[in-house]
Amino acid sequence: MLFNSVHFFLFAPVVFLVYFMLPLRLQRIWLFLCSIYFYAVFQVPFVALLLFSIFWTYGCMVGIDRRKSVGKSATLFLVLAVLGNLSLLFVFKYLDFFIRALNVFAGYEICDPNYYKPVGFIVPMGISFFTLQAISAAWDQYRDVIEKPKSGYRFGLYLSFFPQLVAGPIIRAKDLIDQFEQRHVFNLDDFRLGMQRLTMGVFKKTFIADQLGPYVDTVYADPGAYSSGSLWIAVFFHAVQIYCDFSGYSDIAIGTARVLGFRVPENFDRPFFSTSMTEFWRRWHISFSSWLRDYVYIPLGGSRVGVSRAYFNVFMVMLISGLWHGADWNFIFWGGIHGLFMVAERYLFSFSSIKAGFDRIPLPIRNFYTFFVFAIAILFFRAKPLPEYGSAIEVGFHIFGNLFTFREGLSPDLPLTIIGLAAVLFLIEGLQVNKPGFLENNRLLQSSVIQIGLIAALLSIAFIIYSVTVSQQFIYFQF
Repeated sequence: MLFNSVHFFLFAPVVFLVYFMLPLRLQRIWLFLCSIYFYAVFQVPFVALLLFSIFWTYGCMVGIDRRKSVGKSATLFLVLAVLGNLSLLFVFKYLDFFIRALNVFAGYEICDPNYYKPVGFIVPMGISFFTLQAISAAWDQYRDVIEKPKSGYRFGLYLSFFPQLVAGPIIRAKDLIDQFEQRHVFNLDDFRLGMQRLTMGVFKKTFIADQLGPYVDTVYADPGAYSSGSLWIAVFFHAVQIYCDFSGYSDIAIGTARVLGFRVPENFDRPFFSTSMTEFWRRWHISFSSWLRDYVYIPLGGSRVGVSRAYFNVFMVMLISGLWHGADWNFIFWGGIHGLFMVAERYLFSFSSIKAGFDRIPLPIRNFYTFFVFAIAILFFRAKPLPEYGSAIEVGFHIFGNLFTFREGLSPDLPLTIIGLAAVLFLIEGLQVNKPGFLENNRLLQSSVIQIGLIAALLSIAFIIYSVTVSQQFIYFQF
């Protein structure tokens, strides 16, 4: 089910109303059933994959618990939990990529009798998210960070919790499972704060990201036909689009959970106001970057190893990040760009004179440096294969090269209204960064009448839009 749809606008109030009328045990059952329905709306067969991850991982967690209770090693069950979920992810997301790579390395063409034909699986919604949550839960139990959930359906509710099921945040078991052990009653403050957050997410997605999308899609569909200026605008617009799209989803997820009484960790912290790529990844997709830190970077040795090995670990983590995002070379290249900049910053900033000089650069310039690197890198992320240009990574290099040629070409109409809305968003975020508490202490903005009016107006307009147009999927649904 899409958050930006009439279906969700009807689904959510029913979930809220029934939920608060039920006793604790029935609250959990109701949420679990609603979460399964939420996921089944996309594709009913995909529910089987979600249930497999739930039952397989919980079974392994039972095994871990039993082995540890008698003082024996539980490593086998941890390995089974990890391999089971990674196998699910590999088959449905990476198998075709592996087959294509095998054909390339073996030199097989389509007409060759030895050519391996891709299977053609559709990537199930959210599979990259719920498998990572399952792995982290088993790993944390193995490390005694959490105890085994009290029942299978409690664990199933954790893994399928509908607000964050399809595109995160990637919630750790320690941050959510215990919240299912208490009955939630309607709380006016939770409702108010939750609706504010949900509305902000709808604003980002529907009024900014979805409106920038047509310009970006038009240019990326035939980059050779457009001027260098149009390409620059498309590259910068796409950076804003994917931020508003993804952080918008996280806002709706966090807001929906808050209305129900749940606290979901933050996933974005105004990343375009970062002053380095290292800081950027502490503020962008926080749940994923922290997952990589705890379950990949630290097991690789983290910073406890030699300097060169630590640099290697950082770079490998970012390559894995790229591969996680998509099964194609352009995603790996995108991760590599981020890895190179993070390693370079780590090396250069190890010299106190360079770090001091960098810190003296005016803040807006350092902010722009971060945004610029992100925007350039993500053009490879966005690039799609085109018959006249080649593979996705070839399209990315074609666009990158033409950015600097000052070539003439077509110039699509600029959505000036949307630029204005984006400017308002980043003005608000800038105030939150540079003047903490300004919005919270502003009596006008905190007026209940104004808040209710804004929420009602934005959600009403969004409902009308969803009623008369085809809702655009969130970009991260494909990952």
